Amino acid sequence: MKLEEICDVCGQPLDEKNVSRCRLCGRKFHMKWSVDAQIQNCGQVWFDKASSGMAFACNICVGENPELSELTVDTE
Repeated sequence: MKLEEICDVCGQPLDEKNVSRCRLCGRKFHMKWSVDAQIQNCGQVWFDKASSGMAFACNICVGENPELSELTVDTE
């Protein structure tokens, strides 16, 4: 029997497609990968200056690191 993976942010089950891992802490969380996905994002996309690229951060880490809120990308 395979155990169901749970979102580390909201505690709800993760599906196979709409999931990402936080660059800062490694938590898995819900992240929409298509416009028709029927889930709430539990993280955000942000511009990582160190790598000059896009990265993903869970809402817990965004809340703990207020400087990230200025670097997040609106995906809605």
